[in-house]
Amino acid sequence: MKKTNLILVVSLIAFLLTGSAVLAQDPPQETLDLVYDLDHVRPDVTSPKPIYTPNPEYTDSARKKKIRGSVVLSIVITDKGLVRDAKVVTGLDKDLDKQALKAVGGWRFEPATKDGKPVAVRIKVEVDFKLY
Repeated sequence: MKKTNLILVVSLIAFLLTGSAVLAQDPPQETLDLVYDLDHVRPDVTSPKPIYTPNPEYTDSARKKKIRGSVVLSIVITDKGLVRDAKVVTGLDKDLDKQALKAVGGWRFEPATKDGKPVAVRIKVEVDFKLY
């Protein structure tokens, strides 16, 4: 067999194998991530219950400036009771906003339920910064 024909045959086999591997793959699965918004009354969805909510740490600069108040965050509580997609709605101080996000990221909840099954919900929470 000539060298050119051999290269053609090898290329054809490689092409066919690659193509069949692509055809054999499952299409990517799209997951429907339904999140109920509890800013609106939902009598069919129970509210999540906090089970671990440690306070945020004060920054030295905020303590020196004697900044007090609340940061309001919008968060999603997953059907596993974990926090994700936290966003500042009403900030207080950029460093304290970051501390609030960091603290809330570690919070844990008993998840909300709909028809007795855990569901993800979006809620607003206030993170308080108080000087004692």
